Amino acid sequence: MSEAAAADRGPGVTPNETGEPDWLESLEYIRQTYEFIAGKALFGAHLDAVERGRAVFKLPISPMLGGGVAGGVHGGVLSALADIAVVSAVRTVCVQGDVMRGTAELNISYLRPAIGRELTVTGSILKKGSSLAVGDAEIHNDEGKLIAKARVTYVLGQDGG
Repeated sequence: MSEAAAADRGPGVTPNETGEPDWLESLEYIRQTYEFIAGKALFGAHLDAVERGRAVFKLPISPMLGGGVAGGVHGGVLSALADIAVVSAVRTVCVQGDVMRGTAELNISYLRPAIGRELTVTGSILKKGSSLAVGDAEIHNDEGKLIAKARVTYVLGQDGG
Protein backbone atom coordinates (compact mmCIF):
# COMPACT_ATOMS: atom_id res chain seq x y z
CA MET A 1 0.00 0.00 0.00
CA SER A 2 1.30 3.46 -0.83
CA GLU A 3 2.13 5.93 1.94
CA ALA A 4 -0.58 8.28 0.66
CA ALA A 5 -3.22 5.52 0.80
CA ALA A 6 -2.15 4.56 4.31
CA ALA A 7 -2.31 8.18 5.48
CA ASP A 8 -5.84 8.56 4.06
CA ARG A 9 -7.04 5.57 6.08
CA GLY A 10 -5.72 6.83 9.41
CA PRO A 11 -2.82 5.66 11.53
CA GLY A 12 -2.10 1.99 11.90
CA VAL A 13 -0.07 0.40 14.65
CA THR A 14 3.46 -0.77 14.05
CA PRO A 15 4.67 -3.84 15.95
CA ASN A 16 8.04 -3.95 17.68
CA GLU A 17 10.58 -6.78 17.31
CA THR A 18 8.41 -9.13 19.43
CA GLY A 19 5.28 -8.51 17.36
CA GLU A 20 3.60 -6.50 20.12
CA PRO A 21 2.31 -2.95 19.53
CA ASP A 22 5.13 -0.44 19.81
CA TRP A 23 4.34 1.58 22.96
CA LEU A 24 6.80 4.32 22.17
CA GLU A 25 5.17 4.82 18.77
CA SER A 26 1.69 4.96 20.35
CA LEU A 27 2.82 7.39 23.05
CA GLU A 28 4.54 9.62 20.51
CA TYR A 29 1.47 9.54 18.27
CA ILE A 30 -0.78 10.52 21.21
CA ARG A 31 1.55 13.37 22.10
CA GLN A 32 1.81 14.64 18.53
CA THR A 33 -1.86 14.32 17.62
CA TYR A 34 -4.30 14.26 20.53
CA GLU A 35 -2.27 16.39 22.93
CA PHE A 36 -1.81 18.94 20.15
CA ILE A 37 -5.55 19.05 19.44
CA ALA A 38 -6.56 19.23 23.12
CA GLY A 39 -3.79 21.58 24.09
CA LYS A 40 -2.08 23.83 21.68
CA ALA A 41 -4.82 23.95 19.05
CA LEU A 42 -7.96 24.19 21.19
CA PHE A 43 -8.08 24.31 24.96
CA GLY A 44 -4.71 24.36 26.71
CA ALA A 45 -4.92 20.75 27.97
CA HIS A 46 -1.83 18.57 28.26
CA LEU A 47 -1.21 14.83 28.46
CA ASP A 48 -0.48 13.95 32.08
CA ALA A 49 -0.21 10.15 31.98
CA VAL A 50 -0.67 7.25 29.61
CA GLU A 51 -0.57 3.51 30.10
CA ARG A 52 -2.15 0.51 28.42
CA GLY A 53 -5.90 1.19 28.22
CA ARG A 54 -5.78 4.58 29.96
CA ALA A 55 -4.90 8.20 29.17
CA VAL A 56 -5.10 11.23 31.46
CA PHE A 57 -5.23 14.87 30.39
CA LYS A 58 -5.10 17.97 32.61
CA LEU A 59 -6.89 21.19 31.67
CA PRO A 60 -6.14 24.48 33.43
CA ILE A 61 -9.44 26.35 33.65
CA SER A 62 -9.42 29.79 32.04
CA PRO A 63 -12.12 32.37 31.29
CA MET A 64 -11.71 31.57 27.58
CA LEU A 65 -13.33 28.14 28.25
CA GLY A 66 -16.43 29.60 29.94
CA GLY A 67 -20.01 29.46 28.83
CA GLY A 68 -21.07 26.52 30.95
CA VAL A 69 -23.38 26.34 33.96
CA ALA A 70 -22.49 28.77 36.76
CA GLY A 71 -19.71 30.24 34.62
CA GLY A 72 -17.90 26.90 34.37
CA VAL A 73 -16.19 25.29 31.40
CA HIS A 74 -18.52 24.92 28.41
CA GLY A 75 -20.01 21.46 27.89
CA GLY A 76 -18.67 21.27 24.35
CA VAL A 77 -15.13 21.61 25.67
CA LEU A 78 -15.81 18.84 28.21
CA SER A 79 -17.24 16.49 25.60
CA ALA A 80 -14.33 17.12 23.21
CA LEU A 81 -11.82 16.39 25.98
CA ALA A 82 -13.69 13.22 26.97
CA ASP A 83 -13.52 12.08 23.34
CA ILE A 84 -9.82 12.87 23.06
CA ALA A 85 -9.01 11.05 26.33
CA VAL A 86 -10.85 7.88 25.25
CA VAL A 87 -9.41 7.95 21.73
CA SER A 88 -5.94 8.26 23.26
CA ALA A 89 -6.67 5.24 25.49
CA VAL A 90 -7.92 3.30 22.42
CA ARG A 91 -4.62 3.97 20.71
CA THR A 92 -2.78 2.23 23.57
CA VAL A 93 -4.67 -1.06 23.10
CA CYS A 94 -4.52 -1.31 19.31
CA VAL A 95 -2.64 -4.23 17.84
CA GLN A 96 -0.85 -4.76 14.56
CA GLY A 97 -3.26 -4.22 11.69
CA ASP A 98 -5.70 -1.98 13.60
CA VAL A 99 -6.50 1.30 11.89
CA MET A 100 -8.05 4.18 13.80
CA ARG A 101 -11.28 5.32 12.07
CA GLY A 102 -13.29 7.74 14.22
CA THR A 103 -15.81 8.27 16.99
CA ALA A 104 -19.14 6.55 16.32
CA GLU A 105 -20.97 7.65 19.46
CA LEU A 106 -20.40 9.86 22.48
CA ASN A 107 -22.78 10.22 25.40
CA ILE A 108 -21.93 12.55 28.28
CA SER A 109 -23.67 13.30 31.57
CA TYR A 110 -22.84 16.66 33.13
CA LEU A 111 -23.10 16.23 36.89
CA ARG A 112 -22.02 19.62 38.25
CA PRO A 113 -20.51 22.88 36.99
CA ALA A 114 -16.91 22.57 35.81
CA ILE A 115 -15.40 25.23 38.05
CA GLY A 116 -12.10 25.41 39.90
CA ARG A 117 -8.48 25.78 38.84
CA GLU A 118 -7.95 22.58 36.83
CA LEU A 119 -9.81 19.58 35.44
CA THR A 120 -8.50 16.03 35.12
CA VAL A 121 -9.92 13.97 32.26
CA THR A 122 -9.28 10.22 32.42
CA GLY A 123 -10.13 7.98 29.48
CA SER A 124 -10.15 4.22 29.99
CA ILE A 125 -11.07 1.28 27.79
CA LEU A 126 -13.94 -1.02 28.77
CA LYS A 127 -13.76 -3.33 25.75
CA LYS A 128 -11.83 -3.43 22.51
CA GLY A 129 -12.95 -5.65 19.67
CA SER A 130 -11.82 -5.90 16.07
CA SER A 131 -14.18 -3.18 14.79
CA LEU A 132 -15.22 -1.18 17.87
CA ALA A 133 -13.69 -0.01 21.11
CA VAL A 134 -15.78 1.28 24.01
CA GLY A 135 -14.39 3.50 26.71
CA ASP A 136 -15.38 5.75 29.57
CA ALA A 137 -14.12 9.19 30.45
CA GLU A 138 -14.39 10.79 33.85
CA ILE A 139 -13.81 14.48 34.41
CA HIS A 140 -12.91 15.63 37.92
CA ASN A 141 -12.19 19.10 39.28
CA ASP A 142 -9.18 19.98 41.42
CA GLU A 143 -11.16 19.02 44.56
CA GLY A 144 -11.65 15.50 43.18
CA LYS A 145 -15.37 16.00 42.54
CA LEU A 146 -16.83 14.18 39.53
CA ILE A 147 -17.93 16.84 37.02
CA ALA A 148 -18.98 14.66 34.07
CA LYS A 149 -18.94 11.08 32.87
CA ALA A 150 -18.92 9.99 29.24
CA ARG A 151 -19.13 6.78 27.23
CA VAL A 152 -17.43 6.77 23.83
CA THR A 153 -17.65 4.17 21.06
CA TYR A 154 -14.79 4.31 18.59
CA VAL A 155 -14.60 2.62 15.18
CA LEU A 156 -11.56 0.56 14.22
CA GLY A 157 -10.68 -0.89 10.86
CA GLN A 158 -8.16 -3.46 9.75
CA ASP A 159 -5.24 -3.04 7.37
CA GLY A 160 -6.39 -4.00 3.92
CA GLY A 161 -10.08 -3.55 4.75
